[in-house]
Amino acid sequence: MIGEEMNLKSFTQDLSEKADMNFENLKKSIQGLYEILKITLDKNDLYYKLGLDNILGVYQNFLELMLNDYGARQFMRRLRNSEVSIDIPLDFMMEKKGNKK
Repeated sequence: MIGEEMNLKSFTQDLSEKADMNFENLKKSIQGLYEILKITLDKNDLYYKLGLDNILGVYQNFLELMLNDYGARQFMRRLRNSEVSIDIPLDFMMEKKGNKK
């Protein structure tokens, strides 16, 4: 029984560490997108403002989803049951797939 408890504790700790790492990676990615906007576009540019709105929207919605424990569990259940699609059609990804053929 003690061995099982240790394995479960180790498993949940690994999951927690992985979640922390994923969250840090998401923050870095969002920060990177912001830095790209800041470097390439003037702050008065419409595309800068639109890009910034989208970056903030992604971050805020992600935080709300993670803070809503029940909602996050329900979302994951629906995701596992293929009720929700996580496929985000990005043009450049489609071009990469087309080049492989």
